[in-house]
Amino acid sequence: MDEYISKPFSPKILVARVEAILRRTQGSGNTDEISAGGIVVDKAAHTVMSDGSPVDLSFKEFELLTYFIENQGIALSREKILNNVWNYDYFGDARTIDTHVKKLRSKLGDKGEYIKTIWGMGYKFEVE
Repeated sequence: MDEYISKPFSPKILVARVEAILRRTQGSGNTDEISAGGIVVDKAAHTVMSDGSPVDLSFKEFELLTYFIENQGIALSREKILNNVWNYDYFGDARTIDTHVKKLRSKLGDKGEYIKTIWGMGYKFEVE
């Protein structure tokens, strides 16, 4: 925003300006929501719904699912997943991804099948 109020200003003016900005931004819709195959990820609210039911995910599971949905149909190597989800700050075993994927599949129930294992490479998120 490029709004400003010159000093001195009244608190009433400040409140009025803030309310006006909030009214303008609330009507713009939710662009932080992505979905695939009945899974809805709201990045702003940090929530996941599967067929209308909430799914309780850890922070990294949420980030991993978001990355998978944003890259649907693309084969992702473990290295690429580590670089993009763990942001280059993880120096342990790349198999940590396997553990997170296993937990994520379990929490998604039937929809966990959308995360396909590509043997010797990594994973692909694919809705049939």
